[in-house]
Amino acid sequence: MKKFTKSPAKMIWAILLMALVVVAVVALPRTALGAAGKIDDLAMTKMTTEGQANVFVKMASDVSLAGAESLTDRVERLNYVHDTLVSHANATQKDLLAYLDSQGVRYHSFWINNSVYIWDATLDLAREIARRGDVSYIRGERAAYLDMPVVVAENTDSPEAIEWGVSMINANDVWALGYTGNGIVVSNVDSGVRWTHDALDNQYRGSNGNHDYDWWDPQETQLVPTDGLGHGTHTMGTMVGDDGGSNQIGVAPDAQWIAAQGCNSSGFCFDFDLTSSAEFIECPTDVNGNNPNCALAPHVVNNSWGDSFGGDNWYQSYVNAWHAAGIMPVFSAGNNGSGCSSMGSPGDYRNVVGVGAVDINQTLAWFSSRGPGDFNRQKPDVVAPGDNVRSSYNTSDTSYANLSGTSMAAPHTAGAFALMMDKSIGSNRDMMLALRNNTVQGLPNPPNPDTCSGKSYTVYPNFHYGYGLIDVLAAINNWP
Repeated sequence: MKKFTKSPAKMIWAILLMALVVVAVVALPRTALGAAGKIDDLAMTKMTTEGQANVFVKMASDVSLAGAESLTDRVERLNYVHDTLVSHANATQKDLLAYLDSQGVRYHSFWINNSVYIWDATLDLAREIARRGDVSYIRGERAAYLDMPVVVAENTDSPEAIEWGVSMINANDVWALGYTGNGIVVSNVDSGVRWTHDALDNQYRGSNGNHDYDWWDPQETQLVPTDGLGHGTHTMGTMVGDDGGSNQIGVAPDAQWIAAQGCNSSGFCFDFDLTSSAEFIECPTDVNGNNPNCALAPHVVNNSWGDSFGGDNWYQSYVNAWHAAGIMPVFSAGNNGSGCSSMGSPGDYRNVVGVGAVDINQTLAWFSSRGPGDFNRQKPDVVAPGDNVRSSYNTSDTSYANLSGTSMAAPHTAGAFALMMDKSIGSNRDMMLALRNNTVQGLPNPPNPDTCSGKSYTVYPNFHYGYGLIDVLAAINNWP
């Protein structure tokens, strides 16, 4: 898909085309193992029908990161997680990599989930690898996708100074207390960011033009922050955007940002790009992928991508590493509502904040995915403004767009965490509890009883609103 268009007809056709492609991808079996025992059906089918496939080889051994919890120095903790994962990957992958070298196979080693990505693997090669005792399984490469906006309208509303979503969660009242995100670095794994946008250029950590450690393109083709879709520019604007004038679109306007382009300009997020981006978030590198410096890792990472159906634990290693390093992961719930159990992964993971969307009237958006979730029954965790949200856009340095989707809700929550970090509330768990336990409840609700649980919709948490609408002022004021 090309970048969002002003033409409704073209946008509808583009969305329909993307939906057909997504259905074709996700309809394939996701976790079943094929005839070789360790080869999943997607990889097996593609290698059988096409002769080769790009695959991940997941090593059988993982390492505990529990030692990070006792480290109070942030840089020491980041380095510990990185060094532990890298050391373990080097030790356990050594023999496999030697074999691949002897066969002239092109591959890339990943440390964040102890896996090896192989280009153009044949069935004979996969079967040989599957026989190894140090290999857990072989996974065909999949594509997650951005939770694409269900409504796109460019430059339809004039600036409101402080946007309604920012004020609905009481972020502007937190600013009055002196907490604006100063000293905090946020990030997104998204379609990229237009770094020269008037509402984003001052907050970009690489605003001096040196993009090392502040920008990552897994394909290493774009060495400066770019966004061919508009999605990532919009989500970043909601986190930190402020042009110094009437466009106060961001929740944490004094925070800095960095970004990884884990998703392409068609909205697809291939496993290779996501895994590479996950490593960059935990320990940033220069734009060529060299000279890692974990001290420059962000504090928060916003993710508006996932699969359609939930239940895929492939991404769990990213989340675990981020948490171990003290990086807060936020995920959108998905736009697959209004059916029950429509949460995707990783938004349904127990240790992420999965965010649904409400409109300006605090009513649940029709598209917002509902629980229960596969990995944690109580999902979503919270809701945030996500319908008709105005934020920065990629078509020019002064362009804005109104988008609707849970992708618009998640960055409100990520920005809220940046404000809480400015106050130094505590650990990721402390912040998750503070936000969850101080939500606005009694919101406009679905019919009674709750169609996803059978209990009264007045009971919180529920499978529509989770624990309620986030209120960052209450979270900060009611935490010791």
